[in-house]
Amino acid sequence: MKLHQLSLFCAIVENGTIAAAAKKLNCVPSNITIRLKQLEEQLGAKLFNREKNRLLITPQGRILYRSAKDLLLRAVNIEHLFNRNTAANGVFLVGALEGVLSSHMPSYIVNHRMKYPNIELHIRSDNSLNLERELLEGALDLIITDGPIEHPLLSSTLAFRERLMLIVPPSLPATIDLGFLETLDLYTFRKSCSYRHLIEYLLSSKKIRPNMILEMESYDVITACVSAGLGFSLVPESILEKCFPTQSKIQAMEIPELERNDLFFVWRKSDDASMLVSDFVSGAFC
Repeated sequence: MKLHQLSLFCAIVENGTIAAAAKKLNCVPSNITIRLKQLEEQLGAKLFNREKNRLLITPQGRILYRSAKDLLLRAVNIEHLFNRNTAANGVFLVGALEGVLSSHMPSYIVNHRMKYPNIELHIRSDNSLNLERELLEGALDLIITDGPIEHPLLSSTLAFRERLMLIVPPSLPATIDLGFLETLDLYTFRKSCSYRHLIEYLLSSKKIRPNMILEMESYDVITACVSAGLGFSLVPESILEKCFPTQSKIQAMEIPELERNDLFFVWRKSDDASMLVSDFVSGAFC
């Protein structure tokens, strides 16, 4: 079924006769007659009762008219979706690390929504490996993750400055050799988390084995456990500032090997010219 067929059908209903519809559409009546017959055969329904020179719409015709008018109106609206004179719109899917959403993104997202109210902005959190995979598969349009990322299909640019901090209980006599960590539990995200890879590599290089490795998918829970003296973790400095602005309930240590960990916007190179991508990325620096 084609929209042109439905348009001809609606013209007959609204103008009363095939001749009047043909005049309205500037075409020959025989063409409309053929199209109407084809439509009735295609649907297997009688749309008009024919009485001499009149066409009387049937119950089946009425319900088709109602649906056809709605469909034709939607088609007109679709044509105007990307008119240069209309506001930016689209369904934009963004993924980010959990810490990014908690610390860097709230006010930024609010400003973006106010500036682009017609864009459906959907944001979800995940670990960096899953975010990169979903971006490459097309399930996400843009991600904010640790980087930089070098990939032949991806582009990236700096999003937010960030560094990682080792957090330990406030009462513990922390030493730079980190040997004291063997008495504590390590609180971290699952194995796909890049921060976990970093802290485990650091501990391994120093031949340190924590008491236990406990997976906690929440920075709020992790920082609460460390503050209570139960263990240690590696977290972004922005999370630390959010949870403990005065750092009176937690002890933070700078680890030179892990300190710098900036965050990047990453998108597919095929979307380099995308207005939604460029506007979202540029908004971070407004």
